[in-house]
Amino acid sequence: MKKSVKWIVIVLIAAAAFVCVYFIYQNLKEKYTPAQFSEVTQSDQQEEMDDPDENEAPDFTVYDENGQAVNLSDYFGKPVVLNFWASWCYYCKEEMPYFNEAYMNYPDVQFLMINVTDGNQETMESAGAFLEENDYAFPVLYDTDLDAACTYGAYGLPMTVFIDRDGNIVTYANGMLSRENLEKGIRMILE
Repeated sequence: MKKSVKWIVIVLIAAAAFVCVYFIYQNLKEKYTPAQFSEVTQSDQQEEMDDPDENEAPDFTVYDENGQAVNLSDYFGKPVVLNFWASWCYYCKEEMPYFNEAYMNYPDVQFLMINVTDGNQETMESAGAFLEENDYAFPVLYDTDLDAACTYGAYGLPMTVFIDRDGNIVTYANGMLSRENLEKGIRMILE
């Protein structure tokens, strides 16, 4: 009889521990969900992106695979999804299929996949090998001078910025985007 009471107490303690862990997880899951969209305000622009104009997307120069200079402002007039990534970044690689799918589904949106090419941890060769291996169709630009990353404060990867057709930042997200959040951001710049 004492053995059965002992086992009942163990089962009750285990069940109570499971319930506690479950509720702690549910509480923290909401708080630490990655890629929460950030509201863009004028003070954000001044503090984070050193831009005194309202929500105007700061310009930068990056390079295509042939070394030709490309400016962000070349794409204004169309909604732009700007994604900062590197081939060594686990979460960047995880979200890439969503970006490729969205690129195919939204021909009216310009996708600019900015590879943060520091020349050490990330090179054009390592990025190119990753892209070729995965057969992605979206255009990739290389930030070999780190002009774009510094301008947008992309110190943690991935980072995605959603820019409307007038060249204004609508929102941005730090961290990996889910398919649903990517769609949500795209809908925000198409409105």
